[in-house]
Amino acid sequence: MQKSSVDHADRSVVDRTLKIFGCFNVRNTALTVSEISRMSGLPVATAYRLVSKLVSWGALERAAGNKYSIGLRLWEVASLAPRLSMFRTAALPHMLELQKETNSSVFLSPREEGEGIWLESLWGDGVPYDGSCIVGNRFPLYASASGQVLLAHADPEIQGELYSRGARAVTGRAVTGSLPLRKLVDEVKRRGYAVDDSEPCDDLSGVAAPVHGGGGTDVACVALCGPSADGAPHQGVKPLLATTRRISRDLAKLQGVRFPSRRRTPDGRRS
Repeated sequence: MQKSSVDHADRSVVDRTLKIFGCFNVRNTALTVSEISRMSGLPVATAYRLVSKLVSWGALERAAGNKYSIGLRLWEVASLAPRLSMFRTAALPHMLELQKETNSSVFLSPREEGEGIWLESLWGDGVPYDGSCIVGNRFPLYASASGQVLLAHADPEIQGELYSRGARAVTGRAVTGSLPLRKLVDEVKRRGYAVDDSEPCDDLSGVAAPVHGGGGTDVACVALCGPSADGAPHQGVKPLLATTRRISRDLAKLQGVRFPSRRRTPDGRRS
């Protein structure tokens, strides 16, 4: 009985700590204890006590205006996540080359359940930095070329959930209905890449292609983004596909598995 009480207390502390971490996101990077208390639902005294413990360990840091932000030690621990480190190690050199070749912005994104995550962002000419593609931010699996690639290679359960609940338009060009989304997914699979035209942002367009893991799974995507007027992203399909293949090859090496032979899309072209 005593052990059960201790276990419950431990779980309670962990749950409360996770609630505190859950208050931070790209829109709330620095918070006061009162804000943490309100957003987490914890009493102010409890929030203050846990925040103080997290500061002493380095998971949180004091910021200006009696606020707290995510600490460097927590970032160090998070950077050890194998999926994150392998993606970035395999992709970043090739992304830099692609940016240099196309003068477009280049993004790397994996999928986490029913959303995509911006894992790496390299900004190019003509794309304003508005914070929406900041590393760690999430985005829906339909209103961008990146989202469409991740949706096309998601589990049927993820696809079915989106089809059933529908999608909210981000701009007037976004595809939202169940049947159009199904057709879009089929088209992305057939071509081997996705194209968007001002769907996530007005006056910006992009193309994206999947990165394949060594086991043959589609684990992430790389996208090019630039002004719609000059058509540069759409002209970058060929170098983009060459880049994602090189990234896939290097990712397979890091995973210690054999990189599969060149793939063919359903229409017979090699990817």
